Amino acid sequence: MTQKTFSTTGAWCRPRRTDPASVLSGMMGWVKNSLVRQLDEVAARRHRSALRAEGVPLEVALTLAKDSRPRHSPFQQSLGQSGHRDWTQLRASKRWLDENDQDKLDLVLTSLVRTTRTKGAEFDIQEVTNILLSKSELSSFPSIQAFEHRSPNNEYRQGSRADLQRCLAHDQVRCLKGTLCVGDSFTSFGWDERLLLNNQGGSHHLSTARRIARELGVKVPLQLDHEHHVLDANAVHFIEQSVSLIVVPYPDLWDELKFALRREQIPVIPGCFRAPACYGDEAMVLPLSLRSDSATSAAAYLRSCGFVDLVDHLIEDLGAQQMRKKRLN
Repeated sequence: MTQKTFSTTGAWCRPRRTDPASVLSGMMGWVKNSLVRQLDEVAARRHRSALRAEGVPLEVALTLAKDSRPRHSPFQQSLGQSGHRDWTQLRASKRWLDENDQDKLDLVLTSLVRTTRTKGAEFDIQEVTNILLSKSELSSFPSIQAFEHRSPNNEYRQGSRADLQRCLAHDQVRCLKGTLCVGDSFTSFGWDERLLLNNQGGSHHLSTARRIARELGVKVPLQLDHEHHVLDANAVHFIEQSVSLIVVPYPDLWDELKFALRREQIPVIPGCFRAPACYGDEAMVLPLSLRSDSATSAAAYLRSCGFVDLVDHLIEDLGAQQMRKKRLN
């Protein structure tokens, strides 16, 4: 079969021969590709349905597939702010009213920790087991004992009584009895054995004085205002039954996960919640209500992906607090 055509100038062109077999082959290829695409789409829909039936939120899975960063940083007890779990730091940093918010998580968190304040509380220097607000970087030391035996320790010298007095006479050691300082304070937690000194400076001299006093068997009385924090068992149990508190280490991933969950029509408790400092400087909390089956399933999926659920640690610390209380009684 031939077909006559005109060029753009109106002149006759050489006839172009069309092969019927190639036309048929092309049509069949187009039909086949179309069918393959349709079958692929059907298979993909079935696969997505199967995954959702298994509790996999696809939008979340796709979001996580693009992010290769660690899901969490392991908690290690150490000196400094990030060396302990301070549940007073678990708060709503930004909050807005939402008529659909039945959980009122920000209100629950305000009752999570009960605080007792004592003016001018007295302790011996040996009872101080963490220095919190030092200007020095202390997180590399697992304990105050390790910090005392740092090398070099220029403050220790001979470890004599004169060395002890020189350390205690340092301007930044302001917690000695009789020199009550408004800016410094003691903190303790019902779930943590350590007494924390919120000290604006002088950590090297104070820790060395602690070591020398122990070696010489000398008492060094300290006096500062003291705050003691304990977990409220009812609030912890309410949280355990009501929500999952997924820690997301990176704010950008926190935003993306929220959007992915909402695309899956999974409700997220409204608000902006900060995790305690030990979970990372920028860590955020993604709260999912157990009132929703889909949110419960999504929380289980995120835990299976390696994310930390703060509720597990709250329960753990409440148990430690109760055991400690029994020992003290």
